Amino acid sequence: MKRYLPISSILIFLIILAAGCGGPPAPEITPESILENAVVYMCGLAGFEFQTSHTGPAVYLDADNSVQFVDAIGHYVSPDKALTKVNISFMGMVTEITVISLEDIQWGSNPLSGAYQELDSAYLLKPTQYFDPTAGFFPRLGSGTYELVLVGEEELEEMPGVTLTHLSGIIPGAMISEISNELIIVESMAADMWVDTATNQIHRVVLTDLAGEGEGFSTWQFNFWNYGATVEITAP
Repeated sequence: MKRYLPISSILIFLIILAAGCGGPPAPEITPESILENAVVYMCGLAGFEFQTSHTGPAVYLDADNSVQFVDAIGHYVSPDKALTKVNISFMGMVTEITVISLEDIQWGSNPLSGAYQELDSAYLLKPTQYFDPTAGFFPRLGSGTYELVLVGEEELEEMPGVTLTHLSGIIPGAMISEISNELIIVESMAADMWVDTATNQIHRVVLTDLAGEGEGFSTWQFNFWNYGATVEITAP
C-alpha cells in the first residue's frame, strides 16, 4: 500500500530546502562599506578629470606668499602625471597658467610669454601627490575618515536626475596637511562626499575647516568626472 506525506509536511520540506539554497545573507550596507568601495574604484582608475576651488582666507602657492591660489581644473593620469590649468592671483590680477606634472618634476607656463619653466619644489600645488593611488587623497580618505555617517540620498545641481549618496565625516588636520604638501594647514576638517553607489564613483568632496569662523571659514571643493579617461602628457 502506498503511503502519502501530508501536505503540511511537504510544505515544510520545501521551505527548508529553499532556505538552504538561498546562500549567505547579503552584506550590510554601511557608510564605511560605501566609502571603501568608492576608494577602491577611484584608486584603480587609469585617469580622471578634476576641479578644485577654495573659499576663505588666501592660500598661497609659493614661499614668498605672492602667488595666491584661486581654482584649478585638470586631468590626472595614474600614477604620476597631470595636466592642470590653474587660476592664480598675482599682484591683484587673476591669470591662468598651465602646470605639467611628471613624477616629481613640474613645469609652469609663464603667464606673459607662455614659455615653460621648471617649478621650484616649494611650489605647493602638486596634483600627482594629491591623487597618488597608494598614498594620496583617496586611500587616506578611506583610512582616515572617522565619525562617518550617512546623510541621505541627494542630487547635485550640476547632475539633475542622478541620485547620489551623501556621506559625512571628519578628517584629521595632520593627514590633510601631509596629502596637500602643506597647502592646507588645519586642525581638522569636516568631509562631505557624494558617491554614486551603482558605480562607486565619487563625484564631489567638500572639506570644511572646523575651526574656522567668519572670514576664517575655509572650504575646499573637489569635483571629479570622465572616470577612466587618459590623455597624453609629456614634458614641454
